[in-house]
Parts: sequence; structure tokens; C-alpha cells
Amino acid sequence: MSSPNHHEHPYGVGLAYRFNVHREAVQHRNEIDLLELSTEDYIVRERRTHADPNERLLRDALASFPCVAHGLRLSIGTVGELDEVYLKGTRRFIEENGLNIFSEHLAYHSVDGNDLTMFLAIPFEEVAVEWVKRNYFAARRAIGRPFALENVTYSFAAPHGSLSEADFLRRVCEETDCTLLLDVTNVFNNSRNHGYDPIEFFDRLPMERVSQMHLAGGHQLSDGRWEDSHSAPVMDEVWPLFDEAVKRSVNVRNVILERDSQLKPFDSVMADIRKAREIFYSYRPVEAPEVSPPVFEEVEIVSPDSKDELFAGMRSFQRALMGRITDSEFRTAFLENAPEAVKKYELSDPEWFQKLIDCDGRLVHEYEEAWDYFKKEDKEVAKEYNNREWAAWANQLGPGGF
Repeated sequence: MSSPNHHEHPYGVGLAYRFNVHREAVQHRNEIDLLELSTEDYIVRERRTHADPNERLLRDALASFPCVAHGLRLSIGTVGELDEVYLKGTRRFIEENGLNIFSEHLAYHSVDGNDLTMFLAIPFEEVAVEWVKRNYFAARRAIGRPFALENVTYSFAAPHGSLSEADFLRRVCEETDCTLLLDVTNVFNNSRNHGYDPIEFFDRLPMERVSQMHLAGGHQLSDGRWEDSHSAPVMDEVWPLFDEAVKRSVNVRNVILERDSQLKPFDSVMADIRKAREIFYSYRPVEAPEVSPPVFEEVEIVSPDSKDELFAGMRSFQRALMGRITDSEFRTAFLENAPEAVKKYELSDPEWFQKLIDCDGRLVHEYEEAWDYFKKEDKEVAKEYNNREWAAWANQLGPGGF
């Protein structure tokens, strides 16, 4: 077992932790260098009770492996208020468990109280860089540390962007002290789906800012697009790209394999971890190199204000796009008379209106269908959860009831 402070500088190749393969992970402790813990599983009550109600497995995982934390709910690109409950819960989870490394996604998914749980690309514009900068420093202050931001797979970008995806990531790094969590599978997916050269993408990134990497498996859809499903071995085409990324990223300290389903037989998971370790350690020393303590400097910036006129166009665009996905009445009105319909979301800027009009309608429709399906499923899950909660109360109260 490692020392109590082994979460300070995790190093090597590890696994995104899932409680249902806890035993298998521990059995391969000599080959799994670290674990990545999803903060959602422990700061959102429903997920906590479903995954590890007494957190016994969590405590064992923390004791057995160096760990890093990874979040899902920040929605840092949304022009709106940050979720203070989420931020406080994240800080509490990190501090209570002695974790030192945290990462989140450079995307948005939650607008006006509607959470897609699927990532949308932040518009690749300078105004979005400014918004992310302000939101990042506000989140950094709340969490109590700098953190890494991850590039995501996205179905479509906001049309007519003035920046490329790589340049947008570079600009965010220039304006903040974040590091990058480079998801190599996401680079592969986006390069294939949106028609760019992944090596040129690396050329434009500040690769020295890459501190962590993700690898995941997925599959190709019938229409030729690649999907990041986290349900299969890493695709053959991704491995040469991963090799190139590790070679270029002189400061990367850990690599995480993400597999959310199809985790058994576990030999399939270990095959990917072994291959990733072989590549990682071909460019990195086996023993973790020393690192300087991070410097956490207070930065005086303008606090994020979603009502600031600077962000009015982007805010209205996001609200109207979310409306197209989640509001059936707005969908109909938008198709009948878009200029009139978008007044609901105060979208008056012609450039942002054109971005909304030119979003790929087929892909937006896929989000609509997914939203409708999951909302129906959520109702069933909520009903089941309530029944389980009442059953638990009845069991604790015993035969006497109330």
C-alpha cells in the first residue's frame, strides 16, 4: 500500500474508477498506476447511493491507489451562473480525501436549468475565451486550486467561428493558468468528424501545458461519424496519435483509460492499459520525476457577469440553441418563423442569429430526440428512486412505522 500522501503527485497510467470493477482493479494494482475518481459519483446523492452507499469501496480505492479527481457538471462555457453547490461539493470532496489534482470539461451542457448531460462545443470566438477566462478564475477560487480543462468530442461547432478549435484551446491557456487534459480519442473523433489533420492540431496546441491525457474506445456510426462511447477498446487508429501526443507532451504526468461500460472481461481493459503504459514509459522515466510545488496566485479579474452586454449575443445564442433542443413549442415556432421565435431569448445580434440558423439541423434533431428520450427515462428513474427511498425509511423505522 502506498503512503498516505500518495495523491500529491500521481504518475503513470491508470483507470477511470468504476465501483463495479473495484476487485479487479485492486488485483491489478501492480499494473494500474493510479485511479481517476468521478466527483459526480460522490457529490450527487443519487449517484453516491447507487454506486457505493457507505463509501467503503471509495476508502479502499483511495488507500490502494494514488488518485485524481475529474468533474462533469461545471459547464464552464455556459453564459450563466456557476453552480455553487457543485463547486462547494467538489472542494469538499477533494479536501476531505486529500486529492491534489482536478480536471473538468471545456464545454457547456447546462442552460436555463436544462442539463443535456451531453457536451456542446463552446463557440470558438474571442468573446468565448473571455467568458471562459472569467469563469475559470471564479471556479478556481471556489475550488481552491488551479485545474485542468479537457477538450471534448462535439457533434457540431457553432458555425462561422473566428478561431479553430486548437487556437481556441491555445487562447484559453494564454488567458488562464489552467493545464490541459488532452483527450486523444476526442482529437481523433473530431479530426475525422470535422475534417482536420490531428497532427496539425497538435502543432497549434501549447503541448507543454498538457498535464493529463485520456484514452477511450468508441465506434463508427452508420453515417461514418465516430462516437466517443467509452464502451469498447481503444481504436487501432488512435494508438499512433497517442504515441505522438505523449512524445510531444513533455509535462504530462498521467494517462487515464476511460471505460464506462463493457468492463468485463477485465482482460480487455488491462490490454489497453498495458499498451498505454508501454507507450508512456517509452518516453517517460519509470520513476516519477520531481515536480515543483504549484504556485497559487490570486488573480484580479472582472468577475463573470452573465448579464454583461459583452456576452449578450453568445448568451442568447446558447439559450436559443438549448430551446431548439429542449422546448417542443419553441422548435415548432422556430421552424415556422425563426426571426420572430428567437425574440423569446432576446437574440437580436445578426451574427449570432446566423450561427443559430446555420447549425446542422440534422445533428440538432439528434439532440432533440436524445433529450426527449432521456426526459422520459428520468421520470421512470425518479419514480424508482422515490420508491427505494420510502422503502429504506420503512426499513429503518421498523414494524411500528411512524
